[in-house]
Amino acid sequence: MEDQVTTVLLQQGPFAALFVWLLFYIMKANREREGRLQDLLDKYSDKYDLILEELREIKGKVKR
Repeated sequence: MEDQVTTVLLQQGPFAALFVWLLFYIMKANREREGRLQDLLDKYSDKYDLILEELREIKGKVKR
């Protein structure tokens, strides 16, 4: 599909081709960035769970 779109837009002029290339480049970059952000959020989620567990332990010890 990308080849068909590129072929049609190349016939329309260099600006159309540049637009399509930029669009696909941005979409690819966003996909990669979202993957990295998801990994980062997973790491923070694990740390958050660990902190909550430790706080509950401290709260349990203080109540005794």
